[in-house]
Amino acid sequence: MDDILDRFVAEAPVAVLVRASLAHIVADTTLDALFARVAVAGYTRDLTFSTLVKLLTKVVFTAQPSVHAAYRHTKGIGVSVTAVYDKLGGLETTVSAALVQETATALQGVLDHLLPAPKDAIAGLRLRTLDGNFLAGTEHRLDVLRGCGAAALPGMSLVVRDGRSGLLTQVIPCEEAYTSERSLFTDVLPLVQPNDLWLADRNFCTEDYLGGIAQRQAFFLVRHHAGTHLQPTGSERYVGKNASGDLYEVKVPLCGLVCRCIIVRLFKPLRDGSTELRLLTNVPGNKAGAKRLAELYRTRWHIETAFQELTENLRCEINTLGYPKAALFGFALAMTAYNLLVFVRQALTCGPASPAVDEVSSFYLANEVASVSEGLAIAVPLATWQRLAGLSAKDFAAWVRGLVVGIDWRTYRKSPRGPKKPVDVKRTQRGAHRSTARVLNEKRHKT
Repeated sequence: MDDILDRFVAEAPVAVLVRASLAHIVADTTLDALFARVAVAGYTRDLTFSTLVKLLTKVVFTAQPSVHAAYRHTKGIGVSVTAVYDKLGGLETTVSAALVQETATALQGVLDHLLPAPKDAIAGLRLRTLDGNFLAGTEHRLDVLRGCGAAALPGMSLVVRDGRSGLLTQVIPCEEAYTSERSLFTDVLPLVQPNDLWLADRNFCTEDYLGGIAQRQAFFLVRHHAGTHLQPTGSERYVGKNASGDLYEVKVPLCGLVCRCIIVRLFKPLRDGSTELRLLTNVPGNKAGAKRLAELYRTRWHIETAFQELTENLRCEINTLGYPKAALFGFALAMTAYNLLVFVRQALTCGPASPAVDEVSSFYLANEVASVSEGLAIAVPLATWQRLAGLSAKDFAAWVRGLVVGIDWRTYRKSPRGPKKPVDVKRTQRGAHRSTARVLNEKRHKT
C-alpha cells in the first residue's frame, strides 16, 4: 500500500474503505459486463455504463449537488451533458434491479469471510422484509410537465431487506407512480425461496401474495388487511402479553391453509386510532410462538429506517432527474451506496474494542465519504484501486480486517439524545412569527 493511501487510512479510514469496496464490487469491467448482459434496448458507444455509475455515485454520496456538476468535475467524458441525461433517461429498470442484486451478493460474499454467520431470528428460516417506496416529486424540467402545477412523480419501487446481513438485496422498480404494491406479486414471487420468512405490512395481505409464498414452501408474517376476509375456526386463546399489548391467537383458513392469526390488543392506540393488530402467519407453532412472532413483526421498522437513511444520509431522490428510468436508477444506486455503509458498519465490528453494529452512525460514515471522496480520487493512483478490485472475496476481507484494526471507532459512534421533555406548545395563527433575539432577551430580563 503506498504512502498516500496510508495517510488517508490514518485520517479518513471509512472513506478509504468505502472507496475500496466500490472498486471491489463495482469495477468498470464488472459494471460494463452487467450492462452488456442485462440491457436489451440499451447500447454503449462513447458513454459506458461504468462512467454513468461514477457520475451518479458522486451525487448519491452528496459529493456533488447534481449530475451536471458531477459532469463538470469529471475529466475524460467524451460526450455532452445532454447525452449523459439522455442515457440516464433510457436506462432500463432491469439494469437498475440487476445492479442492486449483484452488488449486494458481492458484499455478502465478503461478509461471509469477514464475520461469523449470524443467527436467524427463527431457526432455519431466512428473514426477508418487503416494503414499498414511492419517490418524491421532481422538478418540472420535462416539456410535458411545465404546464402542470401538481407534483411530478417519477415512480415507485418494492425493496427486499435481508434479515441476516441487513443488506437491501433486491429492488423491483416501477415507472408508474400510481401502481399499487398489491399488484406487483408477479414480480415478487419469483424471489421467494424455500424456508424464507417474508415480513410485510398489510398492503401485501392478499391471497396472491400469501398463497404464492406458501406454494413455494416458504413462510409469511403479514399484518392483516380488512380487505382479506377471515373466518376463525374456534375461539381466541390468550397466549400472554408483550410491551405493546395482550396477545391472543386463533386459527383461520386462508389460501387453502390453516393459518394462525395473532391478535395484539394494544395498551395504547396507534396514530390512526387502531386498538389492535392482527398478524397472519403460516409458521408452525413448534417453530415460533405467538409472542416471538409478534416481537419479530416489530422489527419491520428496520426497513423503514433504511428508507430514512437513504433520504437523509444519502441522496436517493434526485429531483433534477425527471424521467422515471433515470430517477429509479438513482434510487437503485443509492441502495447500493446504503449497502456499502451497512457493510462498513459491520466491518467496524471486527476491530479491537469494537462497537455493536447499532452503535455506528450512518450519518458520520456518509459525511466522511462526502467530504473526502474527491480528494481520494485525485490523490490516490488508479492502479491502487485496480489492485484492490482484483482481490478475491477472501483476500479483500483480510485487507478490510487489517484496515479496521487501527480505527478509532468513537469517531463514528452515534450520539443518542435523551428523552424529550414535555413542552406545552402555544399554537399561533398561520403566518405568525417571533424574533428569536427578542424572545431570548425577554427570558434574560425575567431571570
